[in-house]
Amino acid sequence: MKKIRFATLVLAVLTALFSLSGCKGVKKLEDLKVTSANIESIMPDGLKGMVLNLAVGVDNPGVQVSLSEISCSFKHSGKVLGMVAVDPFTLNAKTADVYHLKANVKLGENTTLFDFGRFLDKSALDGAVLDFSANVKLKSGLSKKLVYNDVPLKKLLEAAK
Repeated sequence: MKKIRFATLVLAVLTALFSLSGCKGVKKLEDLKVTSANIESIMPDGLKGMVLNLAVGVDNPGVQVSLSEISCSFKHSGKVLGMVAVDPFTLNAKTADVYHLKANVKLGENTTLFDFGRFLDKSALDGAVLDFSANVKLKSGLSKKLVYNDVPLKKLLEAAK
């Protein structure tokens, strides 16, 4: 159950990335919408990691967008509890497709799955924040590095619903 909860956090990050993304002068990027998100599989990767295979539906009414160097850290009370890295992928132009993504999840130093048990109580989410970044490149060649720090997790989970 704790692994499923953490996987939900990964999906919230992807949702936030699409909803917060935007390059100056390219209005259509603001119209990207996550239409679905499912966990296809969870595979352990050592004692402190897992690999998630995700199916994420995205409605992209605009231009082709490539995302790379997607990473996120999950923090609570100043302590990094986990990190996520998503393999690069490209959103096709003017389509509503489902993309199969691979995310590598690693627990932070001196962190165990037990540390995530406190998040079963939703009030613990109040102090949880995310730092995430990604490189966004348009088919035209325009690119921008998106960086968001200390984004409240509670806000992202509400946006992902």
